[in-house]
Amino acid sequence: MSALEEALPGGMADEPGTPVPARRLLAMAAVAGLLGIVALFTVLPRIVARPVATQGGERVFPFDPKRVRAVEFLTRDQRVLYTFTRRNGAWTMSGPQGSLEVPADRVDGFLETLAGLTRLVVIDEPGTVLKDFGLDPPRAMVTIRDGRGFVFAIGDRNPPLTALYVQVLPSTNIELVGSVLLWEFDKLVALTKTLPVERRERTDAAERR
Repeated sequence: MSALEEALPGGMADEPGTPVPARRLLAMAAVAGLLGIVALFTVLPRIVARPVATQGGERVFPFDPKRVRAVEFLTRDQRVLYTFTRRNGAWTMSGPQGSLEVPADRVDGFLETLAGLTRLVVIDEPGTVLKDFGLDPPRAMVTIRDGRGFVFAIGDRNPPLTALYVQVLPSTNIELVGSVLLWEFDKLVALTKTLPVERRERTDAAERR
């Protein structure tokens, strides 16, 4: 008797009166079952142990846009701090070039979009390289001041360009949110270029003195 026949349950290969083709089919079925059991105990633990991104649907930034009194940001490209301050329903932008009242709908739209974002995916694997997500250094650091205040970093968009990586500090988790946030944020960045040129030149000359 071969080793394969000995491994068959209940002496299946030696059962008298069983046609040879039938015995072969039974042997093949038994071997397939044994291989399935082996795979179950060797492959499954690896799948379970592998860290994966978790899905979410809750809001990432639970705050009331109407309570926000200031928005501050520092971008990777400009590396200067800009502040948007709300007084009596109007928003004033302040930066190294000076100050200027800006359209309220730009800042309000950014805050409303931010408050409505839901968490698409959470990446919380140990040893995650922030640079792979555009978060080291980040595209921008944003501070929202609403009486409590919170800070978050904006990274790159995902490969399909449908979502954006962010990190709400001091958490080490990376959140994936809708890329509409970047579209709204870029409108704020564009406002920093609206100061009159002569005002920027006067400010730069004063700083040099």
